[in-house]
Amino acid sequence: MGFLKKGMTSGKQRSWDGVGFAVGMIVTGALFILLGIHRFWVRPEPFSFLSFLGCAVAAAGSFFLLLVTAYVFHHAPLVFIPWFIFIIYFAFIQPHFAVGLGLALWGMLASQLKG
Repeated sequence: MGFLKKGMTSGKQRSWDGVGFAVGMIVTGALFILLGIHRFWVRPEPFSFLSFLGCAVAAAGSFFLLLVTAYVFHHAPLVFIPWFIFIIYFAFIQPHFAVGLGLALWGMLASQLKG
């Protein structure tokens, strides 16, 4: 964690760290969305309104899980490891959750850029 604090000391370095973090969130969100689209494509049933509704509900649930993840990361770093593995594993299994998690990451980034 010391290298993160060291990188945030100077103003110029801080702005580049923010850009790198934003790009990382964009890429991670896109990878989760692509993973979910691939899983929907592999499944034999067609994408329907209920699947769209499932993605929307998963996006709302993912916002909550990302808040819990941030809390766990800051307050219990050892518990963060299995929690993070659980979220990634669940995103690989459930295409609704993968798409919702990607949209939630993009939504969190958009809310930070707005304010």
